Amino acid sequence: MFVIFIQILTTTEDFLYCQHQKMSYLCDFKKKLIIVKPNLFSMKNHFLRLSFIVLMMGCVTFVSAQKEGKREKKEKKAAVTEQPVAPKERKFHISDYIQVGGFINSQYEYTYKDNGENIDPTQSSVFQIRRARLDLKGTITPRIEFRLQGDFANSPKLIDAFVKFKFCRYINLQVGQFKIPFTLENPYAPLDLELADNAQVISALSGYSDVTGISSYANGREIGLMINGTLLQFERDGQKYPLLDYAVGVFGGNGINVKKDNMAKDIAGRIEFHPFLKHLSLSGSAYWGRYAMGDDLGDGLRLRCAGGAQYKDENLTVRGEYVWGKTDIARTDVDLITPYVQNLETQGFYVIASYWFRFGWGGNSTVQQKLRPVLRYDFYQKDLTLENGASTHYSAGIDWWPEKHVQLRLQYTLKQNQVNKHLGHSALAMVSVKF
Repeated sequence: MFVIFIQILTTTEDFLYCQHQKMSYLCDFKKKLIIVKPNLFSMKNHFLRLSFIVLMMGCVTFVSAQKEGKREKKEKKAAVTEQPVAPKERKFHISDYIQVGGFINSQYEYTYKDNGENIDPTQSSVFQIRRARLDLKGTITPRIEFRLQGDFANSPKLIDAFVKFKFCRYINLQVGQFKIPFTLENPYAPLDLELADNAQVISALSGYSDVTGISSYANGREIGLMINGTLLQFERDGQKYPLLDYAVGVFGGNGINVKKDNMAKDIAGRIEFHPFLKHLSLSGSAYWGRYAMGDDLGDGLRLRCAGGAQYKDENLTVRGEYVWGKTDIARTDVDLITPYVQNLETQGFYVIASYWFRFGWGGNSTVQQKLRPVLRYDFYQKDLTLENGASTHYSAGIDWWPEKHVQLRLQYTLKQNQVNKHLGHSALAMVSVKF
């Protein structure tokens, strides 16, 4: 800018000087005027110089002020941007703590039982809403969880109601009403179980349709407290897997939703050993307790033991289990008046296998459906004192999930009873929707 200014000023001086020289050589009769005119012109020259200098300095000052103003604005904007913004206070949302779910089982079952010659067979054809569950699960803190589940299929009843305190991987505490730690199959939820029904011995000795006949022994649950955790771990491919899991609890022994004074509490426990294979489990469990048989008979014994093994990966499941039990049962003598106690000894075992096939639905790979065929052999002997008291069921089924929240089941069971040597048949179809 200043270089240009000096160049312009120099050029102006040269021009004025040339004009002065020309006027100096004018005619003589105007000599005085010529001498005066250059002087006047020289005064004009100084005035022009001064005016031009003032004008250029003003322009330079104006441009500099504009640049300085822009720089200050930019620095202020950057300073405001760099200041940390205080996070907005997040409002409370109940969905952060509670998860609402549930499912509905709609079932049709046809049964046929051959009663022998000259006796009409027994048949039944039944539609029913088998289960209608509403399930609330919540996390109060990272170490405290709870669950509240009810069933509204027949009459409303409480299924699960417990709080779990997660101290560490070695020990957790669970208090309330929940499934007892007995057998490998009992912890399965209805939608996760391979078939629509439990094995016969699981139903009889794990608190579903208990051999005692007491209705409050249902759903494989009790009221009490339990501790569980993982004692040992092994590492493979950079990941840790449980080696030894345990669960042991103390329960009221009266079944679900029952408040009853019972000084002799029940004890149940299960141990699962994973012999350095994360998909393989070897299990042993036991249950000991007493229940009220009546005022005249006092408390009866409930003693059960189980052992089994399970292999379960993403697709294949193979499980087998043997269960034995000894139960005091209230009976009446032949006169139907005198009560007595029968020491009933029961046993049974089952083997079940299934495999998941997964594929897209309607050519859309984003919507996955899965299907698994299931086979089960189920042997049960309610009374070991009876020679022909065994019952064997052969079951085959299809478990199909066409959508993430829809389950369709088809199941057939051939029932063989050694008492009358006649066969029974059961065909079942079930539609389940979970939410």
